[in-house]
Amino acid sequence: MKLMENNCPVCGKIVKNYGLCPACYELVNKSPTFYYDIEGLDDLIVSSTYAGIMRRLIIDFKFKGKLSYGEIISEIMIEKLLERNLSEVVLTFVPMHPRRERERGYNQSKILAETIAKKLDLKCQEVFEKVKDTKFQVGLKKDQRQENLKNAFVVKKAPEEIIIVDDVITTGTTISELVKVAKASGIKKVTALIAATEIA
Repeated sequence: MKLMENNCPVCGKIVKNYGLCPACYELVNKSPTFYYDIEGLDDLIVSSTYAGIMRRLIIDFKFKGKLSYGEIISEIMIEKLLERNLSEVVLTFVPMHPRRERERGYNQSKILAETIAKKLDLKCQEVFEKVKDTKFQVGLKKDQRQENLKNAFVVKKAPEEIIIVDDVITTGTTISELVKVAKASGIKKVTALIAATEIA
């Protein structure tokens, strides 16, 4: 599994520092328009639109083992995060069921959270655990997604303030379920940091 490349992963142009070349970086929509009404969620930060270059990066990162793309995606996510006060915050991530994570070999959301935490010198903790092996959400309608994820997550640790990191938000059902159990466990402030939205 190749981790790093000397070329822009989109156009192939040689780059001095690992990542997108300036031209491809400019093509990423870093001001997405979106609306999600997620009860209990204190803040939602969405870094891009799930289209074009960002979609390609996420798919290759998530499903094709291009783990180094997590570096590129996390850099785009950090831009929006730096606008917030991060003094007391703990980064966490959307968990996978252990069986699914073994099959894939990694949790892409965990990699993003750990990468961002390292770059910003923040804590990263495994706040949630997925205890129910659910169906894949792709192709399910919102009410089916809600039923699929019902009672799927539990809280392992409860810091006062967390940021949940994930790669893509579609209906917001996963984040909604995590917020529900987080607030029930006593976590006071919950923010979600998402790489890309499918709704724009």
